[in-house]
Amino acid sequence: MAQIAIGNLVLSDGSQIPLGPLSIADSSDTTEVTTDATFTVTAQSIGDYAQNKTVVQGFVSAKTHAGWCYILRNGTVSALIPVCSRTAGGSGSIGDIPLCAPFRLRAGDKLLFHVEA
Repeated sequence: MAQIAIGNLVLSDGSQIPLGPLSIADSSDTTEVTTDATFTVTAQSIGDYAQNKTVVQGFVSAKTHAGWCYILRNGTVSALIPVCSRTAGGSGSIGDIPLCAPFRLRAGDKLLFHVEA
């Protein structure tokens, strides 16, 4: 079964990076979530879309079994992003949650998300 990953990142200047929708197979390898092409013209990595901007809050969600999400820079986990599941009993999105620390994006930074089976 596939999950649809969506989300949002909020930047320090108040602008936002809309994420997804992206279909991810359950128990697949960790997958990059890119910007929403409906709003950003083409789907892009977050670091390429908002280079030198600072992420202060956000979330990524899947319908069920959201595992973890992080920003990858040069092969290193650089920031953790809050995750949630949108189940039938849930109220939908959890809304934007502050990051543990603001994170300044650089070209090449990627947002990776994992869903469980």
